[in-house]
Amino acid sequence: MRKSLVLTAALICACNSQPPELLPPPFGPDHPQDTRLFFPTGLAETDAGLLVANGNFNRAFECGTVVLLPHDYVDKLLAQDVDCDVDALTLDVAAKAACYPAIPGNAEAVLIGSYSGPMALDNAGKLALTGSRDTGRINAVRVDTTPAADQRTLRCAPDAGNDPARDCRQGLALTHPDATPADLPDAGVDGPYQIVPGTTIAPGTTAAKDVFFVSSIIPHIDGISSGTILSHTSVAVLDMEKPTTLLYTMPAGNSFDITAGTAPGPMAFDPVRRQLYLSGCYQRSTAFGAGQPGTGLCISSSVNYLRTLSVDAQSFSDPLILDLRGDVLSVFTNQLLLDSPPPDALGNPVAPTTLWVTMRAPDTLVRVELPSVPSVSPRVRQIFPLPVSPAEMVRIGRTGQPDLLAIVGERNNAVVIFDTGTNEVVAQVGHLGDSPFMIEQIDCPAAKAGSACLAVSVFGACRIGLIEVPLVNPSATALRALAGTCPP
Repeated sequence: MRKSLVLTAALICACNSQPPELLPPPFGPDHPQDTRLFFPTGLAETDAGLLVANGNFNRAFECGTVVLLPHDYVDKLLAQDVDCDVDALTLDVAAKAACYPAIPGNAEAVLIGSYSGPMALDNAGKLALTGSRDTGRINAVRVDTTPAADQRTLRCAPDAGNDPARDCRQGLALTHPDATPADLPDAGVDGPYQIVPGTTIAPGTTAAKDVFFVSSIIPHIDGISSGTILSHTSVAVLDMEKPTTLLYTMPAGNSFDITAGTAPGPMAFDPVRRQLYLSGCYQRSTAFGAGQPGTGLCISSSVNYLRTLSVDAQSFSDPLILDLRGDVLSVFTNQLLLDSPPPDALGNPVAPTTLWVTMRAPDTLVRVELPSVPSVSPRVRQIFPLPVSPAEMVRIGRTGQPDLLAIVGERNNAVVIFDTGTNEVVAQVGHLGDSPFMIEQIDCPAAKAGSACLAVSVFGACRIGLIEVPLVNPSATALRALAGTCPP
């Protein structure tokens, strides 16, 4: 009888036990192992090295990670003169080892949520934020460039996770200025995606306050009427000095205006006009979900809205909406990028004159003119064809010469270099691997002082592409390395 009771108790305990977490490398899945990349997305350069957010988009693990690739490792790869823009099968053993290195197995990492997007740094470069769309939270990772002997470089920000366990999945615990607890979904930011540093000026004050603007790629459902989803989307504004403080939100669209409650994707901040530009179109629909409404690109859309928000109007801001579809027969905007004119003779900042936009179907780079007169709307001025499926882009400044744009081609596994002076593609680097998407300009090693250096997250191939762009002769742009491999 006693044996039966013991066996019954054991079976009950077994039935009530939780399955073990399948943590990603280097934390698991079944034992600690070498650090790996898996569906890398956001990138950010700090004084300690290059941060890479792993999105865990196939949900092979419980969560994602942020990994730190040290400067000396990245510099060593960029200092190479090997050309990796060739078929890997044509490389000898030495060249293949140089072109396809593994990332350091002991690279520091912390746990974050899944489905991470772009990454943003505070002005000091000590705090990195990236959103997790599975939880609607902001992951906050602190970068300590001079840690104590018993400390790590990557830490969870205060009140953003279990720092001793390197588990930052809790995210920022937000409060309003009146200390009322809050969270992003309640504020209408269900799926935090683009995070942009900027400033805001409170009514009745003149001092600019450093903030983070957070847009949502998932519309917030307000209700369902006769089978129609009613939704809205907002931009959350976090205090950069104390990012757990949600200062206010700005409405960016609802079901009763011409946006029909759709959410934007890319976002850019104009510090002179003090405006946010948002574009893209995502909607909630039962066509995307499995038992509940999901989110996807707008279907059967015949518009391409550019939304403008005045950040100093705060929660009273009302988006100004311009349809770019009439000038560019595209409904899919992928990124927005402002130019950066030099200061005037007195050293005062000059307002951007151009908003660069990548669009698909047709695959184009679009130059939108931003007039100096507020009463005049932005206008499409030039359209340039691009290789298949343009994605993210960065601006490469050159002293005394027009800027270059480095633009990722997601479907042709390449990066093109576009000269804004001649309006031509002057170089293309291919063989990056499956689905490159995000791109970041990073510091070059001392030996490459006359070049610009780029890091590209190659989403499907679990790699980071490292590219050198000679500033005087950008046609000599070269792929120096493709670092990383997927977990086994």
